[in-house]
Amino acid sequence: MDDEERIWILKAQNGDQRAFEALVNRYDRRVLGLAYGMVGDAEDAQDVFQETFIAAYRALPGFRMESDFFTWLYRIAVNKALSFRRNRARQAPPLAGNSPLLRGRLSGPEEILLDEELRRQIEAALDGLSKHERMAFVLCHHQGFKIRQAAEVMGCSEGSVKSFLFRSRAKVKLTLQKYMES
Repeated sequence: MDDEERIWILKAQNGDQRAFEALVNRYDRRVLGLAYGMVGDAEDAQDVFQETFIAAYRALPGFRMESDFFTWLYRIAVNKALSFRRNRARQAPPLAGNSPLLRGRLSGPEEILLDEELRRQIEAALDGLSKHERMAFVLCHHQGFKIRQAAEVMGCSEGSVKSFLFRSRAKVKLTLQKYMES
């Protein structure tokens, strides 16, 4: 955490809205990307994103700067995303939104159909992961976290993150391999 961020946190803890907005602006894209990776739908990711920053704002007075703000905020985002997924699992699961990785890649009707099917297969592969496997996969592969950072956010050891990544990669590869063979 740099000095500027520390000042923003202190000001935000004392009710300075602009300081909190500066913190939001610093991390908004990364939190939204994490939310999308965890829930798989753009609109749902927006909801998780908003819930994350509302919860962070409410909890900010209790933030003691003993950990990195970034790690603290991501932990809130991960918890909100996991809570969202649990609630969604109780309902009929909707199809995921457009993947930013696939959007705009294809153009004709057949290509659009193939793109949609591939998107469903990728989402099915991610849905087949345990919550810890998916969290490790999203943090490291979608968010570009180092193993150490992912371990901090997930509240586990680096070895556990490596194990979750190994298993998640194998499961995703297997699921997508089945798709490619059909």
